[in-house]
Amino acid sequence: MRDLNTSAEATKPKGTRRIGNVDTESRKLLLRAAEELMREEGYAQVTSRKLASRAGLKPQSVHYYFRTMDDLFEELFNQAIQRQLAALDWVTQQPDPLVALFELTCDPTTAALQLEFLALANHRKRLQTLIREFGAELNAREAAILDQELRRRHIATAGFSPEQLATLFQTAARGLAFSGSFNSERFSSARDAVVAWLRSTFDQDGLAGNR
Repeated sequence: MRDLNTSAEATKPKGTRRIGNVDTESRKLLLRAAEELMREEGYAQVTSRKLASRAGLKPQSVHYYFRTMDDLFEELFNQAIQRQLAALDWVTQQPDPLVALFELTCDPTTAALQLEFLALANHRKRLQTLIREFGAELNAREAAILDQELRRRHIATAGFSPEQLATLFQTAARGLAFSGSFNSERFSSARDAVVAWLRSTFDQDGLAGNR
């Protein structure tokens, strides 16, 4: 996979590179604070002053490590993508990858951050391009997992392509995840019901009902 930093650097105008060391603890604190603010209050509340305050740093430190807020948001998106890709690798190692993929995809915390990035991208074209590019890669990875599992279990796909199945799977799981922001009790109940259905309907060799 092509790293987001490489893609982002190629589209940046001259003079917008970071000037602080990328491995310092202060920079990590700023990124952590930015993610917390996005999840708790929304991307519009991610300002240099609020970031510095939450991270326990001076306001000028934000633009020392990130010359523009776009740079910060793109790095934050890169971190989220890398976590998601690592999580998909983890899914393939689980006893039941279908259940693991569903539980990963419908995680409310991840969904909340994704929603903020989508809203933010409406105002930042470069981020919009990156989301499209790496969203397509995530879809392809999830499609490959679904395709492998359904083939292994000898489950017919009724003419749907792996990519179409992945899109339907994502839509259902992430829609459920978004609902968790409004009613956590109903979300938990619905998630548990879907997991139970997946386990009872699809066993490791195929459709349980057809055996």
